[in-house]
Formats: sequence, structure tokens, C-alpha cells
Amino acid sequence: MKTCVVISSLNRAEILHETVQSLQKQTIAPVAVILSLCDAASVLPETAQLPLVRVVLGGQGLTKQRNHGAQAAPAGTPYVLFLDDDTELAPEYLERMEGLLDQYPEIVVASGVSAADGLRLGRALTRDQAEAATRKYPCESGTEHAEGAYGCNMFVRKSILEQVRFDEGLPREGWLEDYDFSVRCRQFGSVVWNRGTCVAHLGVQRLARERGFPVGYSQIANPYYLWRKQVIPSFGRLIFKFWFPALRVSLQGTLHGKPPWNVTFDYRGRLRGNIQALTDAARLKLAPSRIVAFTKDGHGVSNGT
Repeated sequence: MKTCVVISSLNRAEILHETVQSLQKQTIAPVAVILSLCDAASVLPETAQLPLVRVVLGGQGLTKQRNHGAQAAPAGTPYVLFLDDDTELAPEYLERMEGLLDQYPEIVVASGVSAADGLRLGRALTRDQAEAATRKYPCESGTEHAEGAYGCNMFVRKSILEQVRFDEGLPREGWLEDYDFSVRCRQFGSVVWNRGTCVAHLGVQRLARERGFPVGYSQIANPYYLWRKQVIPSFGRLIFKFWFPALRVSLQGTLHGKPPWNVTFDYRGRLRGNIQALTDAARLKLAPSRIVAFTKDGHGVSNGT
């Protein structure tokens, strides 16, 4: 027992319960399961009573919740796994991750490869589908360099968390928080894909349809913020690696999106968010924090079209 699992969640008590229960299928147990929440309503009483579970309450926002959860990890724990609340791990996930980092001290962050992702499919996976995907996926041996860890499962040396924290300047869902964290961790060692284990991301939305405007705004504002702090090394990379792909997908989805993607993803809202962010950039007002005000004044609500 070497790993503390940290799960951040908001208003998804039922799916969180399933994910916590699924950890009982691991071939080795974690030392603790920390649920980092904004309020007590985000967890079912029966979840809080499961073995090894501890609930900690704090401010809202993925980066804040991950930092707060990591601080609650038991002293002396060598590893922390940051896990989304709608994931299913392969049964040997913890065993394979601990073995990898025990053997290779130069690795500081690792992610399991994706067996299935409901967001990429345009429909949420059921728990049974996710479990089947992890059991059938043909895992290999070895590792592969990762530019950024897979945000739904990031296995981290706890010693690194004393030097690198998640950037709380990225609010709400923290678009690109995993990429930012990974890049800053690379100064201390390697960030890799562990090809020996896998994870399925159910891709469950909080709403039947996403709120596209804040996603679209964050797609432009957050990489700009990372460029300003030199996590993204050049303006050209900002434009061609981050801004252009986001705009292309938003525009294509608006004009040509077909089910199931245009049912789940609010491409018109994303495009409006992209345009608002670029307008703010031209006015020298672009900042990730502005999404909080936009969400409060109604821009974050999908119009359902």
C-alpha cells in the first residue's frame, strides 16, 4: 500500500460512488482514497463510509481541489494518483504503476493508456462498457514519452508535489491543467505513458449537453496564459498547436456536426466562446479568470441549439 488516490468531484455523487467502489477491484489496495469536494452534497453517505475513504471540503475548481486533496495524503505516502470521478481502472493499474515508479526513479509522472473515452466517442460509456474495455485492451510492456499526462489519471511521485502544484489561476474545469502540470514536472524527471496498464474514461457530462461558451473561452484563454508564463514556449506554437485546432473543431462542429457529437457538444457555444476570447485578446483583456464572470452572467448556459 503505497498510493493515495485523490478524486475531485462536483455534483456527481452517484458516478463518484461507482468510481470509488471500482477501486476495490484493484489487485493491491491504495493507502487512502481522498475525495476532494466543494460541499457535502457532492458525496453519498454510503460513499463516505467505504473503506479507506476520507472526505475533504474546500474551494471549487479542479486545480484547487486537486491541491487540497494532495495536502490530505497520509505522511510518508510515496505516490499520489489524481483520478477523475468518472473513470474505470484496469484491475492491475495500481500494481503496475507502483512497480514502474519503484523500478525507475527518474519517472515522476505516469498515465495509463486509454482503453476507451466517452468524450471521444461522443457518448458516455456505461460502467459495464468501461470495465469491459479495460479488461479487453491489449496492454504492452514498457513506456513512451508523454508531452502531457492524461488528465483523468495522473500517477505522481508525492515528493514532486512539494515543488509543483496545480495552477489555481486556471479556474473551473481547468482546461489544460494536466498539460501545464506535466510540463512543469519535467524539470524534475520524465513524464510517460505506462503501456502496461490502461484506463477507461466514461465521459459523463454534468449536464445532458455541455455549456459550450466557457469551454470555448478556456480553449483560447488558458493556452494564452500558459504561453505568458512560458509553459508553451513560443507564440507560433500557441497559434498552431492550440488556437487553430480549437477554432477548426468549433467551426466544423457548428457547420457540419452530426449525432452523437452535436447532441453532446455545444459547438455553437464553443465558437462564441472562442470569438469572445479572441476579442478579449485584441483588447488586451484575455485571462482565464474572466470565465468565472461570464459564467455568472449567463454566457455559460447552453442555448440548446
